[in-house]
Amino acid sequence: METFLLLLSVILLAGVWSARVGNRVGFPVLIGFVAIGVLLGPGGLRISPDVPLSTANFIGYIALILILFEGGLHTSVTRIRNVWMPALSLATVGVLVSSALMAFLTYYLLHLPFFPSALLGVAFSSTDAASVFSILGGQSLRRRLVDVLEVESGTNDPMAFFLTIVLIQWSTHGFGSFWHATWYVIATFALQMFVGLAVGVGIGYLGSFTNQRIKLDTGGLYPTLTLAFAVLSYAIADLLHGSGFLSVYVASVVMGNRKLEHRYSIMRFHEGLSWTMHIIMFVVLGLQLAPHRLLTIALPGLGLAIGALFLARPAAVWVSTLGMGFSWKEKVFLSWAGFRGAVPIVLVLTAILAPGYTPSTMMDAVFFVVIASTLVQGWTVKPLAQRLDLIDPSPSEGLLELVAIARENAIMQPVEIRNDSRFVNRKMVDIEFPPNTLCYAIIRDNQVIVPRGATRLQAYDHLLVLSDRRHIGELQKLFEGELMGQPEFLP
Repeated sequence: METFLLLLSVILLAGVWSARVGNRVGFPVLIGFVAIGVLLGPGGLRISPDVPLSTANFIGYIALILILFEGGLHTSVTRIRNVWMPALSLATVGVLVSSALMAFLTYYLLHLPFFPSALLGVAFSSTDAASVFSILGGQSLRRRLVDVLEVESGTNDPMAFFLTIVLIQWSTHGFGSFWHATWYVIATFALQMFVGLAVGVGIGYLGSFTNQRIKLDTGGLYPTLTLAFAVLSYAIADLLHGSGFLSVYVASVVMGNRKLEHRYSIMRFHEGLSWTMHIIMFVVLGLQLAPHRLLTIALPGLGLAIGALFLARPAAVWVSTLGMGFSWKEKVFLSWAGFRGAVPIVLVLTAILAPGYTPSTMMDAVFFVVIASTLVQGWTVKPLAQRLDLIDPSPSEGLLELVAIARENAIMQPVEIRNDSRFVNRKMVDIEFPPNTLCYAIIRDNQVIVPRGATRLQAYDHLLVLSDRRHIGELQKLFEGELMGQPEFLP
């Protein structure tokens, strides 16, 4: 137990440190965690506890639930409306095109039977936009490209999992005649997507309603509440034979676009959880690998990686965005920004747990594609965006980073004006506030007044004063004799 906890702490600390360094130098930091997994696993020092494939698959499902939920919380419904057609086309037609091409390459390069080749093709088709944004750091892509990548990443996972389940069912039980197979696929697809969408919308509204009405005494429990609804949305949809991953994404989009109490804490909690899950999944991939096995399929593995980067993804983008107004530069970037992340790992784990598949070959093949995508694309996607002139000017820090700075430096000082105060009937413009200080609200008779220079104070007014924490002493001196509450940092 002590050894396991020590390893876990070291891995997480390395993740925090490498994320900071990686954003500065443009290095795709997740690649290092595969190496950590290989080093600790059976192909290296053998000091990691054994992680069975079934356990790795369970961890992967939990990771994807949390990763998808975090992505949906940041996705605006308005932006979905603007790009729903190209995003859904990439998530459906694009996945089919990419899967077919990668299945063909797998069949001829690895000499695997049809079903393992098709399952690997599907696994290679799902992208991970979260990895793109983590590597782009403070850079800001054109709004349309950001929206397409975000919505695609949330909707192509359900499609890839649907195709994986269909192929496993087909290889295990068969579908009978061609028409029976066709109707089975259509009916299953409609059921999964309809149930996933309906459950996601329902749980999303229920989650936001509960968040607004529950009035918890401890603010730290609000992220736990949203975490519970994330897992609940997947569980209910899966029990009803729907797409659990679509349900999770839709529920988070609904919640993220409605009023949320303690929104900042919720967003930060799920952002950190998503990063942790990415780290864990790449370590799990490393634990399943053995260097000597990788050498045996190095050449076909590299062939698959080249095919995924330079053939399958570009073909999927160009076919699925025909007639949608994208320039060739934007199509080139969308093609190169098709990162493979945690999803292919989980899809392959799902496949190899079914009877009749070869775990080592399939897992080793996924290694080459995921690592090539993370390393090659990760190191070049930012220069490519800049070279294609697809970067729009934006603040150097994101919204949450700016809020964090404000929280660390700004305080709110409540002040109640006494009935015999020298400030009674005095204009706001005549009060000499310290530098960087503003009275932004007056509470009078349970009404909120936004003060102006000519606003006169009255007895028993409650002032909310916003200031830099360095000026607390000056504020206390200014309002000496008044009823002053405890200064608090921004919530």
